[in-house]
Amino acid sequence: MNEQTAGKKTILADLSLFFVAIFWGSNFVIMKEALEIIEPFTYLGLRFTLAALLLAPFFWKRLAGAGLSDYLAGGLIGLFLFGGFALQTVGLLYTTPAKSGFITGTAVVIVPFMYYFVTRRSPGWWAYLGGIMAAAGLYMLSADEVTGFNFGDGLTLLCAFLFAAHLIAIAVYVRRCDPIVLAVTQIAFTGLASFLVAFIFEPTAVMLDQPVLIWGAIVYAVVFCTIGAFVTQTIAQRYTPPTHAVLILSLEAVFAGLFSYLFWNELFTARKLSGVVLIFAGILLAEMRPFLAAKFSEKRVVLVGKEVPPFQKGDL
Repeated sequence: MNEQTAGKKTILADLSLFFVAIFWGSNFVIMKEALEIIEPFTYLGLRFTLAALLLAPFFWKRLAGAGLSDYLAGGLIGLFLFGGFALQTVGLLYTTPAKSGFITGTAVVIVPFMYYFVTRRSPGWWAYLGGIMAAAGLYMLSADEVTGFNFGDGLTLLCAFLFAAHLIAIAVYVRRCDPIVLAVTQIAFTGLASFLVAFIFEPTAVMLDQPVLIWGAIVYAVVFCTIGAFVTQTIAQRYTPPTHAVLILSLEAVFAGLFSYLFWNELFTARKLSGVVLIFAGILLAEMRPFLAAKFSEKRVVLVGKEVPPFQKGDL
């Protein structure tokens, strides 16, 4: 694959992650409403199990032909995903959608450091700077909410670390495993683990006082936020690094705030708009970095009569 083709695939992958962020951001508000009626792990069990059951018939040949290593990798990714969603969903019972979106979004700072810890390869200064800019934007976006730190916020912070680990795990395994098998396995693992926890800790009877709301929320989450989102994310991460992915997915908080404004009447102030600008600036830095690096590498700079070598790949 030449550099031009790889660049186009990276742009397409990043664009697809943008739409994932839209659906995940909108689901904060929908899920908040649903959790007023249905228990959180029952909700997660229904959401992820139904998604896995719908996916399996379409990809049964690839699932049947997959090796044990693919399923083990998918199970590990699913473990991080289940832990993240479990803590986020329970945390959402004690905090607001906008604040939950902000704290979850702090993964933009965690991922570059975790990536270096796991791979011993630095993602580059641009990844750290982009993450810091996005984190600052996330804070400004939710500054009105971040006035204290309660139990739900602590659970959500732990979920941010697990979601960061989820992104890194996908990046590690997606290049040597079938991305469809990874996607289906992580979804199925999350659904089964959620039902196990629901069986132990939650009432056996599902509360269906408002069946249209409950099943509407579940169908939306299954189709758009689980099947569409996780299959798209897993495939996209084959063509874009986890530091790119987490920056773009940080827009989830932007859309969570936007939908909170539209449906929860939460204020969307000038400060929040400034936060949105900072997040987009961090993403733009990540998107422009390969272009700038290529431009620098094409030239040699002459300084005081001496030729200076072009920038190397690791310099940016």
